[in-house]
Amino acid sequence: MIFARLRRKNSTSKGTPARTGISGGFLPPTPLDSGLLTCQVHDESGALLPGATVTLLDRLNQRSAHGTTDSYGCFATSIAPGTHKVSISAGGYRRYTTRVEVRVNQHYALGGIRLEPDASLELPRPGRYRFDPYHTEIRFIAQHIGMSKIHGMFKNYDGVVEVAPRFEDSRIQVAIDAASIETGVKMRDDHLRSADFFDVANHPRITFSSDRFTHLRADRWMISGRLALRGTSSPVQLETNYLGQRKWQGPGFDGDLRVACHATATLRREDYSVNWQATLAKGIAVVGPTISIELGVQAVLDQ
Repeated sequence: MIFARLRRKNSTSKGTPARTGISGGFLPPTPLDSGLLTCQVHDESGALLPGATVTLLDRLNQRSAHGTTDSYGCFATSIAPGTHKVSISAGGYRRYTTRVEVRVNQHYALGGIRLEPDASLELPRPGRYRFDPYHTEIRFIAQHIGMSKIHGMFKNYDGVVEVAPRFEDSRIQVAIDAASIETGVKMRDDHLRSADFFDVANHPRITFSSDRFTHLRADRWMISGRLALRGTSSPVQLETNYLGQRKWQGPGFDGDLRVACHATATLRREDYSVNWQATLAKGIAVVGPTISIELGVQAVLDQ
């Protein structure tokens, strides 16, 4: 009965009415001794914002609900009656907070919430930034026999970010020593260096060169470019989270200006002619067809 009434009215409290059809056209079941809270989160341009974190704290400052917005930017939860502090956050945005009074068997609709960009994430000034090898990691994950994941990294590399006056015109160049691959198992590492995989004897370097920076929203960027591996070049898109810039003074570092980002990509082995195949008796591939790449980068401004 209450759900039919909620659908008809859509909102019984202040704020912009929640979108009809949250999470596929229905409101979640609500126990008779609790209330229902919903909201829809948007970015600075008004576009839906999936993956935003929503946290509710009760009057004792204990977490009473927690979750993330769905692909439509929506969040819905059953919640105990009483006063709750609502906090909504997403990478690159200022945190939004408010207080709500939830009553038994009622729907509190926060409506549309627009998050504003975090002004502290100022883009780096133009210049040449070089990867800091002590605070940068280039890692990968491969699936093994469809059951577990193998984690590895490259130990030796060089990377340069040329930051342009217009950030979208910036460029990245990365060169990786293919023989520096390390997974923690010597026999496996030797096999990866062989002609079955990286063929380091004939192709000692893996290189990436960007050709476009595209701003998606707040701290999110897409860096497009080409990755060359085993003599084959193929387009790659790095989903990049810009983490800002800092000055750090420590042993060996005299107030260096540095920028940081976290980037991920998925590569298909066949795009680079890495076609080594071995299967189990049931036809399951020993090595999966895709490799996940993860980069945690700190780059220092050349003086």
